[in-house]
Amino acid sequence: MSLNKVDASSFESRVLKSTTPVIVLFNDASRSASNKMVATLEAAAQDQGKAIEFLEKTLEVNGPIEKMPAYDVQSAPTTLFFRDGKLVRTVVGFYGYADTFKAWVDQLAKGEA
Repeated sequence: MSLNKVDASSFESRVLKSTTPVIVLFNDASRSASNKMVATLEAAAQDQGKAIEFLEKTLEVNGPIEKMPAYDVQSAPTTLFFRDGKLVRTVVGFYGYADTFKAWVDQLAKGEA
């Protein structure tokens, strides 16, 4: 399963106006940690794909989303968790889909994050 793509022009409608919780991975395909994080989110999507929308955005160092003060995405992989258009969690770096990261995803799906 591949992640759906989002970009600056679709970010507002797909993330900020979504009625479903959203997880966005800021990715740099040239970095192995980013590629591993894609696999983590694909596993999470298999598990929680009906409750959460999983999206991938190519990291743009000076991109309009990355430079927003509320997000301040400086490196890849960075994963942002949204509920009702509001940022509820920022995860920097690689996590496997187990233990802590899985708990965060489950919390978002249940409305606890």
